[in-house]
Amino acid sequence: MDEQTFDASGLVALATQVQQKAQAEKQAEYQGEFDAAKAQAQAEPGGGAYAADAPVPPPVQGALPMPPGFVGALAQFIYQQAPLPVAEVAIVGALGLMAGIAGRVWHIPDSGLNLYVVLVARSAIGKEAMHSGIAKLIHAARREYPEISFHADFSDFVSGPALLKACAQNPCFVNVAGEIGHKFLAMSVGQDASMRSLRKVLTTLYSKSGPGSIAGGITYSAQENNVDATQAVAFSLIGETTPGTFYESITDEMMRDGFMSRFCVIEYKGDRPDRNRVPMQAPPKPLVDHMLRIVRHAGLAAATDKFQEVAFSEPARALLDGFYGECHRAIIAAGDDERQRAVWNRAHLNALRVAALLAVGDHYLNPVVTEEQAAWAIKLLHHGIASFLNRLNAGEVGEGSDGGREQKVIDLCREFVTLPADKLPQWLKNGRAMQEAGIVPRRYLQQRTQRLAAFEKFKLGHTAALNMAIKTAVTNGKLMDVKIDKAVEMYSFHGQAYRALDLK
Repeated sequence: MDEQTFDASGLVALATQVQQKAQAEKQAEYQGEFDAAKAQAQAEPGGGAYAADAPVPPPVQGALPMPPGFVGALAQFIYQQAPLPVAEVAIVGALGLMAGIAGRVWHIPDSGLNLYVVLVARSAIGKEAMHSGIAKLIHAARREYPEISFHADFSDFVSGPALLKACAQNPCFVNVAGEIGHKFLAMSVGQDASMRSLRKVLTTLYSKSGPGSIAGGITYSAQENNVDATQAVAFSLIGETTPGTFYESITDEMMRDGFMSRFCVIEYKGDRPDRNRVPMQAPPKPLVDHMLRIVRHAGLAAATDKFQEVAFSEPARALLDGFYGECHRAIIAAGDDERQRAVWNRAHLNALRVAALLAVGDHYLNPVVTEEQAAWAIKLLHHGIASFLNRLNAGEVGEGSDGGREQKVIDLCREFVTLPADKLPQWLKNGRAMQEAGIVPRRYLQQRTQRLAAFEKFKLGHTAALNMAIKTAVTNGKLMDVKIDKAVEMYSFHGQAYRALDLK
């Protein structure tokens, strides 16, 4: 009797048909909900546009004004709930949350609206308000729409595969990172395979948020550990750090390979602000209600694969085109200096994304970037670029450059000749007289550059870096050697010193 082989192909085909039918029915259900919610929003006063529930508060003191519209209202709440309110902290938090909500469904040509933003500020100024403000906004909205929790993640991702797995499960969220400078430092060393993979994945994900993009998966020998590729992953990242940790962690390789050009770096240079004696404990209901409308729309749009392109008004486009031209000229002027080129490389794209997020916040059904929104986005990027370039040119970023180290020496010479009398080093007998003659002791320069990464991390050592910087300054006519016998005779100073000729 012949053995009969069981053919399961018919059952597999039937199961596939059942699954496809269930998916189609679910898709139709989502589509119906999406259409109904959109029609309801359009029928309401303003048709989905944001309307402030209260007069705009007085301008916040600081280098950056609050953004206009709904995102500005988010920032205002984060600012007002902070025990130590700082505008830059609130702005980074608001932009990060908005990108975490809207980064995937809404887009500009060839790009989603995800952002990478680093807040740089000294310790003890209230950077943690970024975390607490976002948490309070999420908590207030979660009561009515629990899914909003997926849009902000406070996890510490320690490898590229871990981040890809999170994105496969949740394709649109912002990761709120604490002390991100330490992570940059770990990635810059390059000795940890997990950190190398994280840097690689971060570099890739920045450009994978557009509707046609696909974030690659991972295949392991153990199939249960595999991660499938995911369409349009809008991963955003915001983090806070201190200047020393952050700038010293940046390597030339990070600048050359495009990693750093993906980040907006926002620096707060002020000191610890006055305490907020009556911080807000919960966001205003109208603010939460509008945020919920955007989140719900994003959820239903994602479920039905509805992506919406953000439009630009003619005045806004003209401003942003002008900014593109500025970035283009700056890149050309940088020549072979990859560090300078990296600063401007994606500035225009980041400005487009920021402006588009502001537009979505103000009118999520029909977002059109206004001139005001474009101008604020450009101002934000200008602020970040100026701060970073100042650090770069002063030799304070990573390994530094010859020109940066020379400029840092000139800056320290200017610092010395303007020091108040009570701040002069005690080892100087006639420091005031040396100041008046524009003479700077090498010992002062040696001590002040000792912990600067551009000097300390120089491949030939700190002393060689300082020698080369001083020699360059002398060659360029900015400093002049002072003969030791003259320094002893006139100032009782027995060390090497330099006369400042040009401190510009």
